[in-house]
Amino acid sequence: MRKTNSSSQALVVKGNDLIVSRYNLTLEEQRLIVKVISMIRADDEDFKDYYVKVSDYVDLIGSKSSNYYHQMKEFTDKLLKKPIHIPRPDGSFLSCNWFSSIEYVPQKGALICCFDPKLKPYLLKLQRYFTAYRIENILQLDSKYSVRMYEILKRYENMVRTEIPLDELREILSVPYKYLYNDIKRRILEPAKKELRQYTDIIFEFEEIKKRKKVVAIKFIIFKNNNNINNKNENQHCLEYKKNIQSKQNVDQNKEQNKDTNQSVDRLIELIPSQEQTNSVKNYLRKVLKSYEEDYVKLQIEYVNKQKKVSNYQAYLLRAIEEDYANYTRVKQEDAKEKLRVQEVIKKEMLRLEEEKKHNIEVAIEREKSLIYQEYINSLSAIDKQIILKNYAEKAKEIDPDLKNPNYKFSLELMIERLITEDIIKNEIYQKRLEEKRRLAETNAEDEFKREKAKIMYSAENNLL
Repeated sequence: MRKTNSSSQALVVKGNDLIVSRYNLTLEEQRLIVKVISMIRADDEDFKDYYVKVSDYVDLIGSKSSNYYHQMKEFTDKLLKKPIHIPRPDGSFLSCNWFSSIEYVPQKGALICCFDPKLKPYLLKLQRYFTAYRIENILQLDSKYSVRMYEILKRYENMVRTEIPLDELREILSVPYKYLYNDIKRRILEPAKKELRQYTDIIFEFEEIKKRKKVVAIKFIIFKNNNNINNKNENQHCLEYKKNIQSKQNVDQNKEQNKDTNQSVDRLIELIPSQEQTNSVKNYLRKVLKSYEEDYVKLQIEYVNKQKKVSNYQAYLLRAIEEDYANYTRVKQEDAKEKLRVQEVIKKEMLRLEEEKKHNIEVAIEREKSLIYQEYINSLSAIDKQIILKNYAEKAKEIDPDLKNPNYKFSLELMIERLITEDIIKNEIYQKRLEEKRRLAETNAEDEFKREKAKIMYSAENNLL
């Protein structure tokens, strides 16, 4: 097991999106990256050149080789070929390398590491949605999966528990495709549980969430590790980092909350009859939004508006909000059921459109083949046409003896056309013609698909499905 030194007290701070990003690094590669991240200062405006001493590098990867140069070159070449994939909440994503460059400078006895500029939002000037821990916690871990599990669970530490779908966990950890759940449990979860208890400031338990006897998610319960003497109290560095940003974070949050509340009041007041839109009602809405969600208040306002005889609008609205006259829970359940129904309809319609698109392309190609056949037959002399049709008729009957029956004349003609077409379209000219026709058919089919999809989405948005 590795020994730690004074630099093990350094703080690692990562944006939460980076914590659950997708990458597949070895244990040694993760140690180097975390080491460099720990060199970033809380007040850094931009990335700098980060120097990692060769001696520290050797210690990080646990190398016993005497040929440092060759090993470092091989190590850095591999690392620079391993991208990180960061999904974003809006559905977009970022793919880049951890480092834009790693330079070895023998005169300084160091590696100079430069982060990719695209990682700035996830490593610099973090004020919210970040995870901080001492680097010591991961330097003792012997499994690359244990390092990832520590960071993931550290992110959710304050929530005490979190549930992660098994498929998502597979993606985050880059679990080999061949691993079944029992492999994940035996090779990843159980070893991580043991290592985190022994060497880090957190411990965890996990429960299997099953659906039809199949494990579909894992519920993690996270505790502080009071048995680890080195981690009984949160490191002062973490406390100071959080304290330094807390005041600014509180100010920003208050501004954001006030802005959101004012916008909510503006939306709700528009629902209230004009004669009741008084300052008193506005102030009341601002007050209740501290305790109730906007959707809940909106539903109560709509309920009150439907009542025919209301002598004191504000008083009635107050009772409606406090006693849930509109039966918010039932309405939300109905809305959820309706949403699921609409999603199912959309799914079926999308499948139908996909099938229609494929069908339309195939029909266009078959029509072009038929046109090529007609052009070819019409280009023949009467004698050549008679000979070719006779030869292909014999060939068709060899393939399907039933076509010798006079009652199958139409089927025989179709078979003859198909066989002739298969042979003549082998010609390069016809091949190019069919390729061009396919491109055009695909474009037209895609345009039609988009138009029909837009109609379906419009119907869904306007409750017409």
